[in-house]
Amino acid sequence: MSAEHHPVMGQIITHACGHEQIHYLSGFASQQERKARWLETTECRTCFAATKQTEQAEAAVRDGAAIAHLNLPLLTGSDRQVAWATTLRASRLCRFVAEPVTKGKGFQVCALVTDAKWWIDHRTLTDTDFLIKAERSGVQTNFLASSNRNLALSKST
Repeated sequence: MSAEHHPVMGQIITHACGHEQIHYLSGFASQQERKARWLETTECRTCFAATKQTEQAEAAVRDGAAIAHLNLPLLTGSDRQVAWATTLRASRLCRFVAEPVTKGKGFQVCALVTDAKWWIDHRTLTDTDFLIKAERSGVQTNFLASSNRNLALSKST
């Protein structure tokens, strides 16, 4: 075992990536040993985060390319919200385009929702629940837009 036990600081584990990291392991000695052996087969936190970030960036590019032809409206919100929601929207719409059941409908319903916060708040919903919420939100958006147009027309006359 390449784990070194440091009495005050915990165990120094050499991960599969070659980096060393201190881990505070609790439980019985056998549990600590099993956990230490498992940690040796994993990447350190830094390498794990870098790998995850790379995978997410590649997925975002792939999803964005798959839905580029949809000409989606821009999202509104803070810069951070828009960046995150753009990735969420691309991922979700990529699934909708690929699924024959929602083909077309998913895009049409979701294209109405331009609020980045809405995409973030509803990211954990199933596709079915998501479409229902998007439909409701789209109806509200259309109603508000037509109300604002009617209000503007009545003020101009």
